[in-house]
Formats: sequence, C-alpha cells, structure tokens
Amino acid sequence: MTIRALIPTYKPGGLDARIHPHWKDAEIFTEVEFDENRVHSVKLHELTSDTLIIDIVKKEKIDVVIALSLSTRAVELLDKVGVPVLTGKIQTVKEAIKKFRNKKLYTVKITKIKQA
Repeated sequence: MTIRALIPTYKPGGLDARIHPHWKDAEIFTEVEFDENRVHSVKLHELTSDTLIIDIVKKEKIDVVIALSLSTRAVELLDKVGVPVLTGKIQTVKEAIKKFRNKKLYTVKITKIKQA
C-alpha cells in the first residue's frame, strides 16, 4: 500500500530538504509517495498567491500531512477532509518518512475545551 505525504519544506524541496517550522509559511511543499520499502515519487508544490494548501491536499489525494507546527484552523480543515496530521522530532523529509514507517510520529489532535 502506498502513502502520499505532504510536508512543508525549505527550498529546493525533495527528500533531503529541511522541514519548515510552520506549515503556513513554508517556501515549498514536498509530496512523497512511498510504501514500506521504497519511495515511488517526489513532487514539489510551490504556492502562488491564489493557491490554497487544502486544494493541493484534495487534488493530489494526500493521505497524511507531516509537519512541525500548524494552526488549529489548518488541523481542523485537514480533519474535515480526513487527512491526519503527524508530527515528531524530525528535521528532513527523508527522516520524516523513516519515522513514519517505524511508527515514531505522533498524531496531532484538536481538543475542545468545555466552558463551565
């Protein structure tokens, strides 16, 4: 089974790219299609002023987002389209894929606080 992951990175993107600290401000998004044994493809997405990240997620049929930091709104939007967000101690795309395969990433959840 292949997985399509979208990861915010610094330019030039790709497997050796450093992960950008915040989803919204990323210079480029690296999409990686992989399975447990190998990487099948790497695709780069550079946002233009009229491109929304969520549109890329839907169009490319992304299965998972791996990021260091996202806004609550971004996590909610991704949750609405059924795309989980994972995070962990990662620096490069290659490291993120390795930790995903080894189940060393954590799911980001939004917790609703009830008013008293």
